[in-house]
Amino acid sequence: MQNQLVQQAEKYVVDLLKKGLTADYRYHDLPHTLSVRDTSLELGKRYRLEAGELELLELAALFHDTGFTKSYNGHEDVSKEIAAGFLNNENYPPEKTAQIQSLIEITKVGVEPQTLLEKILKDSDFNTNESGYEEKSAALRKEWEVCCGVKMNDEEWLQNNISFWEGHRFYTGEAQAMFGEAKRKTFKKLRKQGEKNKIEAGEVQFAISESKSAQMIFKTTLRNQIDLTNIADNKANIMLSINSLLITIGIPMLATNIEKNPNLVYPAAVLLLTCILSIVFATLATRPVKMEGTTEFSAIAEGNTNLFFFGNFFKMQRDDYIRGLMKVMQNENILDKSIVNDLYFLGRTLGNKYRRLRITYQIFMFGMVLTVATFAVTYVVGIGN
Repeated sequence: MQNQLVQQAEKYVVDLLKKGLTADYRYHDLPHTLSVRDTSLELGKRYRLEAGELELLELAALFHDTGFTKSYNGHEDVSKEIAAGFLNNENYPPEKTAQIQSLIEITKVGVEPQTLLEKILKDSDFNTNESGYEEKSAALRKEWEVCCGVKMNDEEWLQNNISFWEGHRFYTGEAQAMFGEAKRKTFKKLRKQGEKNKIEAGEVQFAISESKSAQMIFKTTLRNQIDLTNIADNKANIMLSINSLLITIGIPMLATNIEKNPNLVYPAAVLLLTCILSIVFATLATRPVKMEGTTEFSAIAEGNTNLFFFGNFFKMQRDDYIRGLMKVMQNENILDKSIVNDLYFLGRTLGNKYRRLRITYQIFMFGMVLTVATFAVTYVVGIGN
């Protein structure tokens, strides 16, 4: 529960920020101040601070951004003056006022906290919540544009955010426990976006052609995928052959006995359905992928295709193909991307092939078990009759 002084301080700060901050202060606004205050108290209680320490922490948190009402740059020094002026009018002990000013000083960028109270306030001022980070980031960006004249494009702002979080650390274990996971996810998302932007801008250089180790890895991987493709096709052909034989030999044999034992129609139907479904999925597993046969030159320049695969050029004119291939050969980065594309799409095709092959084997396995079970039931029923 707040004591009377803290209640008066909160009312003073709320009134000051409401009147002194314009709508341009979208980040360093009243909700931010109250959030820092609440986080400070939460951390302080977790560390079981005494009432007097919590009071110092809360007052420092309330006043730490009041300087924005008079100045943007150097607002911390103005905040210390505003805090001192209010506290002196309330006959607050000078030594405690000095402590509060020291705590406000610690909120400056680049100032390292030393005491536990300083570390708590520092962590509270830079707490992060994953769900609201993008909104906060956009608010700060707009605030800088209006108040400081700092304008950044999307890429510059992204890199600024990445740089900030690379250098950021929590000073207390409790803050790490409260916000560490959100920080990790936010930082991961920012880095992922940064890497995506570099790839789209063509700034990522694979440099496969300059590395013997990379060449060996890619050659081995491509060879392994081709071998796996051959194995999958052989397995599919085995299933096609077995099921074709069952339809050709097994079904006619059962059909000749259906007149004598009409119940045989059930196992015959299960066997026929099993064979047909197995043949369908085995055929899908070996069926060639759809190929356009032509490639746009824009895709070649961006490295989003592979002219070494016949499916991407068999409909192209010879001169167009040679022109496109020369463009690939003259740019090592595009050449390396062609290798990566080949590896990627071959892997996707191989994955679909094995997925369908697995379905084929499952159909055959369960179908044969069901056929035998149906035949056994039919046989028992026939003996009973």
